[in-house]
Amino acid sequence: MNKKEIISIIQNTDTFTNPKIELEQYCIDATSAVDLIYLAGFEFDDIKNHLIFDLGAGTGRLSIVCAYFKAKYVISVDIDWTALKILKNNIQQLELEKYILPICSDIKNFEISKSKLPHNLNITTIMNPPFGVQRRTADRIFLEKAFFLSEVVYSIHLANKKIRQFISKYVTEFNWKIDNIIPYNMVLQRSFPFHSQKTKKIDVDIFRFIKNR
Repeated sequence: MNKKEIISIIQNTDTFTNPKIELEQYCIDATSAVDLIYLAGFEFDDIKNHLIFDLGAGTGRLSIVCAYFKAKYVISVDIDWTALKILKNNIQQLELEKYILPICSDIKNFEISKSKLPHNLNITTIMNPPFGVQRRTADRIFLEKAFFLSEVVYSIHLANKKIRQFISKYVTEFNWKIDNIIPYNMVLQRSFPFHSQKTKKIDVDIFRFIKNR
């Protein structure tokens, strides 16, 4: 299955019916979702046969793309049960239940024992965390949890010099480092009544983080 076919599938998945502004819920567009996972999977070989954590999974677009790119398992974590019900319906429609496990949890409370996981299983986190527009620092707990869970982390953040500088310093506190920053133009669909445009392009950075050795 090629990128164009996967984008078409993702475009037809269900999205938020009543997004919560306090959770900064918006649906990543299909092209961006596929581009991110294609980058992780084909440029860096961080998806195929890996255990994937999708933190703040929402309705599951990133999780679904990971499954199509042959992730071993995907664990999709979100605090909002309503969003997870949409995710579950999407994966049922696509017959991906045996690859994707939705878990309802606050990210800060989410724990998993690595000793219970198969030995030598490579672990990647991919996520599109809150940008911190509604609540400053909202993305920090996502980064902290991802660093605890994974060997490699991909995360989307607003393209901003100050944000880059902060993240560069913040990750060192956990003995991680930025391996790559990929500038990207992402399309946001209108999610809330105060959004005046049907779609809006925003500049973001896709960060690839790795542990310091």
